[in-house]
Amino acid sequence: MRNKLVLLAVLALLTISTVVFALPSGPTGPIVPIKSERWPTWSGQVVDAIAGNVTEFNTNTSTITRTWQGYFGNITGTITLGDASNKTLYDWSQSSPQGQIYAVRNAATPTWSSVVCASQAQLQAEDVALGVNESHNEVDAVNVTFVVGGAPDQIARFGSSQLTYPAFWVGSTQINANACPVAVMYNSTHQPSPYFKEVMLSDGSANLIYTGIIAHTLNPYAESDGFDARTHDFEMIVGENGHGTDTAVSQYYFYLELQ
Repeated sequence: MRNKLVLLAVLALLTISTVVFALPSGPTGPIVPIKSERWPTWSGQVVDAIAGNVTEFNTNTSTITRTWQGYFGNITGTITLGDASNKTLYDWSQSSPQGQIYAVRNAATPTWSSVVCASQAQLQAEDVALGVNESHNEVDAVNVTFVVGGAPDQIARFGSSQLTYPAFWVGSTQINANACPVAVMYNSTHQPSPYFKEVMLSDGSANLIYTGIIAHTLNPYAESDGFDARTHDFEMIVGENGHGTDTAVSQYYFYLELQ
């Protein structure tokens, strides 16, 4: 009889228990930008004009993208065991956190249980939303920047060795290595960094999930040489329409998932 009671008690506990997977969460406080900068413009260069002459010359410039906003920085946090009242039973501080940082334009929280790799059609729809005319073969289009296996332009310039990413988890869903559209940010030598990878995901809705893999995920012990010769935990880009007369400011909602 006693054994039966124990068994019934165990079954009752199993019945009322609910398995809940850890999910991405918003930061614990507001994100306050440290600074925001822009690529410079230069004065016009002088070329003499002499009546009767024809002059050949070559030149070059760099033009600011009208499709992207960049973010970079550092992340600290804890893995916590606590209750719904934000009371902590125990926690584990992380000075070099691993995981992902996510950015979405939709104020509604993504359905994390439905997350998959973004499709080609979704990237093309994002181009339309950002004012990109794909028929003009714009080199900074979403559909050209995020490509499974790496962007053709980066492969042509640098090869494909760094244009990969490892498998990772979004809540209870595993994202397979090298299966999603990926873009690789640069280090201080203007080369694709082995530590700053960004993957394009979707939860099945019209909005994409820009997903930066935190650098320590790729190498917990590496100092992550950023594009500006400083160390960062993440570098990522998000879509922003600056074409034509569009000067409206978009808002992105950021989530973190530490492991």
